[in-house]
Amino acid sequence: MTFIGLALMRRQNPSPSQPTATPSATVPKTQESLPPVAVLPNLPQTASLPDILPQIGQENSELVYNVKIAPNFKKSDALQSIVDDAVALAAVKGLPTNPLSITLINTKTGEYAAYQQEKPRFPASVVKMFWMVYLYAQIEKGIWHEENFIFYLNSMIKKSDNNAASDILDAITQTKSGQNLEGKEYEYWLKNRKKVNKFFQKAGYEKINISQKPFPITSQKIYEPQGSDLKMRGDPKNPIRNKITTQQAARLLYEIYDGQSISQIYSEKMASWLSIDPATRIEKKDDQNPNEFNPVRGYFSESLPTNVNFGGKAGWTSNTRQEAAYIATPDGKAAYILVVFAEDRTYAYDWKIFPQMSRFVYDRMTNRK
Repeated sequence: MTFIGLALMRRQNPSPSQPTATPSATVPKTQESLPPVAVLPNLPQTASLPDILPQIGQENSELVYNVKIAPNFKKSDALQSIVDDAVALAAVKGLPTNPLSITLINTKTGEYAAYQQEKPRFPASVVKMFWMVYLYAQIEKGIWHEENFIFYLNSMIKKSDNNAASDILDAITQTKSGQNLEGKEYEYWLKNRKKVNKFFQKAGYEKINISQKPFPITSQKIYEPQGSDLKMRGDPKNPIRNKITTQQAARLLYEIYDGQSISQIYSEKMASWLSIDPATRIEKKDDQNPNEFNPVRGYFSESLPTNVNFGGKAGWTSNTRQEAAYIATPDGKAAYILVVFAEDRTYAYDWKIFPQMSRFVYDRMTNRK
């Protein structure tokens, strides 16, 4: 059993053993569901960016993601039937299917199915999951002290706060927004910002682009890209934007929950940040407060039983809806990863389709037809 599995089971009933994850990223023949993650430490109420800017005796050198080879998942006709029917569910509701991408992985068997999973799409706040991994890579190398980022990680992942995400991206790339740099200064700034892309690209996350900030950044009174952030987008009529495939988001989630991402102990911590506990799912299910990020209403976990083990990251804009999640039953009989990206305004304002897709997949994965 992986270290993450042992660490996460302390408050749960024993379950079958699990093979240890290996650097080769070979998918285990069987994989149990992971119980709810450990409670995070107490969080500071406030923090400020200058507190985390000084580095710890190291240059911000170019890092490479430690998992160099993508998992060798096996195509499954049975899972493909589930994905095809999920796409049909959207079509029956009159929603367009061309803007849709889906990846489904059975983490117990290493089988997968997909719909347009290799098409790069705008990830909205799902990108923050990737920045978290890059941050922990730097922490593992001793560039940062983890405790200085607890406030920021809680805000960026749990609350999907753009201000915290901006601060983290500034720190891990040693760049800042708002300045209109020119010449060599801009080239140096751009090279640093794009290090987050190279980090994953060199590990097989081909053509991924995660170097753009989400806006608005209200703490800096920056409500849309400006200066160097605007310049790096290129042609205003066809701007360069963040692009991730559902396949890439699913791979990263698998590596986190299998204890491979950065290290076993940091995988456990990242799974902790991504987890959405039952109390939160109950509290947020009907919450329609437009001023707070709600990872439940309109997303996968809204329609699922409260006792499922759930962890993931959701995204939303006025033109898109996205979610990447790990879902497992408490008895360990079903465990899977589901990622859906929808680049169309109809999905953005349909608050039922993602919960409906999620429940449909859950029922099929648990044989509750």
